[in-house]
Amino acid sequence: MTDNPEVRHPWFGRPPAIQPWPAADEPTLCGKRVILSTPEGFVYDMRAVSERHLDRRGREVIEIMTEQDYFRWMWTGESPHAEPWSTHLVWIDR
Repeated sequence: MTDNPEVRHPWFGRPPAIQPWPAADEPTLCGKRVILSTPEGFVYDMRAVSERHLDRRGREVIEIMTEQDYFRWMWTGESPHAEPWSTHLVWIDR
């Protein structure tokens, strides 16, 4: 085996690392994979199902659901349960 990266990773080489970015910087959110920031750590495999909007208390939020619920909703039309998350706690995953 050689240490030449072009031999180990032909054509385009290694894909670039993906860095999450704040949902507040994303122009459209609905349907995108997101990462939630919680006191216990980060929660992956979630989907945004709304754009940023103000809740009743005037906080900017995004409606979020699990990826499993999102695809069930897409395939069956079954009404999912979405939770509002403060925009500053949501990151775009890819």
